[in-house]
Amino acid sequence: MAIKHRIRADGFGKTKVVNLTARKAIIYHCRECFGFVAKEVRECSSPLCPLYPFRTRDKPRSTV
Repeated sequence: MAIKHRIRADGFGKTKVVNLTARKAIIYHCRECFGFVAKEVRECSSPLCPLYPFRTRDKPRSTV
């Protein structure tokens, strides 16, 4: 189920309204964390992030 939500579109304060699913919310969070640079979310190297296990389509795995 998707909900309409206003998110940051870039690092310059612009916003947009998108239909968010849980998966899209994680992707947008990760893009914002990367500074809106077109990097792959799979390149994330921050295992302390609470969304780290969910950043890819893989099944969550333990980071311990």
